[in-house]
Amino acid sequence: MPTAAVHGLAHAGTAFAVETSQSSPADYTPVSGAVRGRVGDTVAVRLGVTNLGPGSPDTGSFAVVPPPGTTVTSIPWEGDDDDRRYSCRPPQDGENHFFLCDLSYLGAPSPESSSTIVFHIRIDKQIPGAEGNIAVYGPSDPVPGNDVEAIPVEAAPAPLWRWQNPLWCWQHWAPALGVLVLGMSARRWLVGRRRFDG
Repeated sequence: MPTAAVHGLAHAGTAFAVETSQSSPADYTPVSGAVRGRVGDTVAVRLGVTNLGPGSPDTGSFAVVPPPGTTVTSIPWEGDDDDRRYSCRPPQDGENHFFLCDLSYLGAPSPESSSTIVFHIRIDKQIPGAEGNIAVYGPSDPVPGNDVEAIPVEAAPAPLWRWQNPLWCWQHWAPALGVLVLGMSARRWLVGRRRFDG
């Protein structure tokens, strides 16, 4: 069977190859969503592919590049008792940071329908403007211009009781402790000075 490579992910030079079928072409477009939550939260985001038609190929794929400051903790299989952590192939090396999901295993969508799966994504830090992306591939896709979609992050600060809250960071406590010690020393000096002058 022929293979095809898809480019245009967040990391330059990234490509992935999948086997294609000779079935009718379909216009695949991504199903994306925002990663919304507080720092330290693990949120569920449903990602995948919509088939805009006209064909109904039995294969294809999509690749997900997680947003900076996040971690994909699991992509559980749906509808069975499989306890594997990932239903999509995780990154294979340090240069290719995408999860590759094969529609021949997940189920390729028929025209005007979608095939999606839930990604569990942990928000590790708050990075303004952070975005990942999802890129889809279908055999002989007639509209390649709609094959990539952003995955934005809408992260709020961690609540006070979480270790990710900046208040629990030693880098913040050290200067505060130094200021406190200086303040106490200055107060002792002022009290001693008043007694001496009196």
